[in-house]
Parts: sequence; structure tokens; C-alpha cells
Amino acid sequence: MIKVNVPDIVGGGYGTFWRWRGRYRVVKGSRASKKSKTTALWYIYNMMKYPAANLLVVRKVARTLQNSCFSDLRWAIERLHVGRYWKATRSPMEITFLPTGQRILFAGLDDPLKITSISVPKGVLCWMWLNITGSH
Repeated sequence: MIKVNVPDIVGGGYGTFWRWRGRYRVVKGSRASKKSKTTALWYIYNMMKYPAANLLVVRKVARTLQNSCFSDLRWAIERLHVGRYWKATRSPMEITFLPTGQRILFAGLDDPLKITSISVPKGVLCWMWLNITGSH
């Protein structure tokens, strides 16, 4: 088991997020406040902890995923020093945990038909990271 000291990796301020046991997490903050980095670390850590868990990452526009969430998840894998256990591909865009076959899938809300009936070959699709940016 990997021990993660979140303040050492991304800085302070995210202890409540990391320990949260509720159903939903809503993270607010300004640009460069480490929201996505901390979220990416949480998902990578917990996918390795729960061997049946899979993740769907969704953004408003699919083409923005590669330079945002996909990159953040790859950063988290390297930051946790577990790169040898993961394989990331750009086409199709997905990240696979090699020991168990768990997957991180990516989709955009700009093509609703690609969101319907998403499934995984192993385990269950139990998490969705809905990354919505913009001002309100």
C-alpha cells in the first residue's frame, strides 16, 4: 500500500477533500489552486486501493481533456512513483491499471451519443470526475 502525504505532494488545504466520505465532492477555488492535481491524486490512489473501481472523466468539450484531466492523471501517476503499473494511450484516450485491468475513460459532453452506454470490461464504473470550468 502506498502512503500518501498530500501536503508534501500538492501543498496544504486539501485534508478535508482527501478524507471526505460523502457521496459527492464539490471543489471550488481559483485558477492554480491545485483542485485538479489533488483530484487526480485521489483517483489514482483509490483505483489502486479498490481493484474493481473504474473512472469516467467528463468535460464539456472532449478535445480539452488531453491537456487537462488526462495530463493531471498522468502527473499523479508519476508523482506517486507508480508509472510502471499504468499505461496511458491517446487514441483511444484511456489509462489502464495494468495489474487489474481497471480503466480510466474520457468523454466530452459535446457528443451525447458517446456518453450513453459506457461500460468497462472489468469491475464497475463507480466514479465520475465531472470537470467543469468557467465563471458563473
